[in-house]
Formats: sequence, C-alpha cells, structure tokens
Amino acid sequence: MYKQNNRFPRRSEGNRIGKPLAGGKFHASRKSDVRNSDKLNEAKKAEKSAAPVVRRIMTFDDIKAQVSAWMENDRIPGKLQAWFTADAIPEHSDWRIVKEYRGKQEFLTIDAPTRDMKPIELVNRVMEQLHKDHLHIFKKALRQIWFRATGDGRFALLVQVNVKGKLSAHGYKTFIDFIERSCPEVISCHQIQCLPDRLFNPADAQGMKIETKCSLGNDFMPIAGTGFCMHVLDWTPRIKDAWLNLPVRIKDAIHPNREDRFFEFCSGSSYISASLAAYFKQVESMDCRESAMQSSKLNIRNLSTSNMRFHRSHLDANFISKFFSRSENAEGRWTFYINLNAEDILPSNVEQTLAASRPERILLQTGNLETASREIKAFRNEGYVLRKSIPLYLEPGSGRFEILFLFVPDRVGLLGQNPAMAHRSRNIQRPKERPQSSKKCEIPHFVQQTPSFRQRKD
Repeated sequence: MYKQNNRFPRRSEGNRIGKPLAGGKFHASRKSDVRNSDKLNEAKKAEKSAAPVVRRIMTFDDIKAQVSAWMENDRIPGKLQAWFTADAIPEHSDWRIVKEYRGKQEFLTIDAPTRDMKPIELVNRVMEQLHKDHLHIFKKALRQIWFRATGDGRFALLVQVNVKGKLSAHGYKTFIDFIERSCPEVISCHQIQCLPDRLFNPADAQGMKIETKCSLGNDFMPIAGTGFCMHVLDWTPRIKDAWLNLPVRIKDAIHPNREDRFFEFCSGSSYISASLAAYFKQVESMDCRESAMQSSKLNIRNLSTSNMRFHRSHLDANFISKFFSRSENAEGRWTFYINLNAEDILPSNVEQTLAASRPERILLQTGNLETASREIKAFRNEGYVLRKSIPLYLEPGSGRFEILFLFVPDRVGLLGQNPAMAHRSRNIQRPKERPQSSKKCEIPHFVQQTPSFRQRKD
C-alpha cells in the first residue's frame, strides 16, 4: 500500500519552490533567507536610480475633495464659492527643456506645464536643433531653456548655459542665429547664470545671484494685450489664461468704491495693482526684488492715471507702521491684498500691524492649507471675520491650487467682541477741550420755583 512521505509535502498555495544552490541542490527556504551578492545589489540600486520617479498628479476632483475635507476638519466658516479657472492653452504656457542625469548619462527632456499637454511646435523645433552635431559642445554646457509665454502666442527665452571657451561660445552664437532665423514667435532671448549653480526658477529665485545677458530683444516682455509688461525674471504662473483674468475676478469679489484705496503686498510686476488702478482713488504696491521694481515703475508710467506708487521693501511691521503713520495715508477705506507663496507665512507682528491699520478688506491668497488655517485664526483674533473663500485653479492639470480669502471687520459682534472697536480710526484722535471750572461759573442758570398747593391756595 502506498504511504505518503510527510517529509516532503506536495506543493500547495502556501509553499515556495526551492532555490538552486551552487552544487545543483535545492532547499525550501524563503527568498529573503538567501544572501545576494554585492554586485547584484549594486546593479539593482543602479536600476532604481536610473528609473525616473513618476509622481501622481491630483485631479480636479481630488483637489475639491481635499479642500472640502480641510474645511470640515479645521472648521473653516462659510462655504466655498465657484472655482475660478480657465482652459489651458499650450501656446499661452511656459515650457522648459531641461537636462537630466540618469546614472552617468545626460538627457534633454521636455518639461510640460501639465503632464497631458503635448509639446508645441516651437519646443519641438528647438529640441530638434539641439540634437544636431554642430551644437554638440553647446548641448553639453546647457542646463535648461525656459520658454516664457507672454499670453498671446509669443515667447521670451531664458537659456541657462555655462559658456566656457571659444567652442561653447560659438555654439551659443550659432543657436541665437537659429532663433532669429527660424523662430519668429520668439521676441527675446537671454543667457543666465546662477550662483549657487542650480536650475533657475522664477518662483524660488531669492537668495540666488542671477547674471543675465540680453542676446535678442530687451529685458521686458508684454503681458498679452493688457498694455502692461513684466521683467523676464519676474514670477508668473506657468499657465497664463486664468491669471490674466484674475484682476477682474478680484474686482467682482470686493465691489470697490471709487473713493477706496488699494495696497498690494508681494506684488511682483504689479500687474494686479495696475489693472485695478482705475477703480480706486489710491493704489500702492510693494516688493523687495529689483526686477519687480523695474517692471512696476514701467507699468506705472503706462497708466492713464497718476494714482499709483511702488515701494521696494520687505513685508514687515516697521514698514506698515511708518506708512500708516502719515496723515495722507491714515484715513480712507483700504483694501490689502497679500499674495503668499506656498512656503511663506506672515509673522505674528505683521498680522497685528495690518489689523491695527483697520482696513476695510483684507485679501489673502495662498496655496498652503496649513498656512491658511493659521492666518484665518490669527485674523479672527484681531477682529476680522472670513467673508468669502474663492478657490483659484490658475494652472489646470498641474495639481496646484490656491484660495483667495476675503476678511472684513466684525461690525456686528459675530466673534463675541465689542463691535465698536472695529470703527476705530487709523489716526490718533485727540480728546476735545473740556470747559474749565471758571467758565462754568460764568454761565447763568435760571431755575423756576414752582409754588406748592397751599401757596397757590393762598
């Protein structure tokens, strides 16, 4: 009779197949128990490092769900208004050709504004030119080419290249000749170098020394057909369509009066301020960068009105106190517009100083939900309630979004504070002159004595 050998059970769902050893034998241990050689481990690490990292980009529905969950978890008052966005047009967006390293090999790749957007014809034309043999040395020295879109189909090129020697300089000159001859949509081209040596990004250019050399055109590029311009190093969203209509959306949200005043902090090229200058009595903008100052002053000269000024400074409590201590700036219905980057936060003393100036409205735009929760609580402590929350999807398909918050003074005591404190004026009110005691004695007092009932009887 057949007797089953229990020492070697049949293969089942939980058993593993033995691994071969050097002597041709097998064993039934796990795969993790077998030590791999150092060479095999190094090969696997090299494969992992060479493979590109694919990151999932949030869809529009994922963003809506994230914002809704944030409002519920952090107990954000009010409801979101309709999302403000516009369709992304490839010819109105910024493109990049970036050099990447996979192991020890170099590759030129096209960085699109969104993953699903196909490269435009200009980018393909430049990419094909870079692979030609006579630009081999220029291609080796190239770091990136940034195609900065004006918003109407034209582009300004930023070529980050380390030119060393005659051959690389000749290759760059040959590339400029190709741009002038074959790319009529390019209005300017600049060579840039950064210290420390890393890839240039207009959104993260602080703390870097940037040297530019204009090879074609000038330093300023137009902003679509608005009549305003910006420096080629200024920051703008990579997709321009929704951003171009942002001033109109802000005006519809606050409904300004002609006697109101507007102050934009971290203004960049002051495109928002210059676009809204016709709807306010006084417009101020402030930024700390040199390129922002040049762009803002040029836009101020192009205005039909003379009610706008620019201040080059950092956003700190000292500047705000000095500005509103002047008599010409102390009164009026002010609207503050603060556009924060995802990494920036407002210091507590700045929040208190802004609220102490008693503006009529505070507009805060940020893409960091943690920063937004902190600022909402801070302004509530200063007596300002959240009136509107306008989500902005300025770069559709990129997974990045921002929210524009509108704060107004608490005049009806919703926060449990004294609503009379919201009506304090910005300037110091001196107490009125009180009458002296000597003056009181000089005032005659006439008192009529009424007779009693018995006196009237008599």
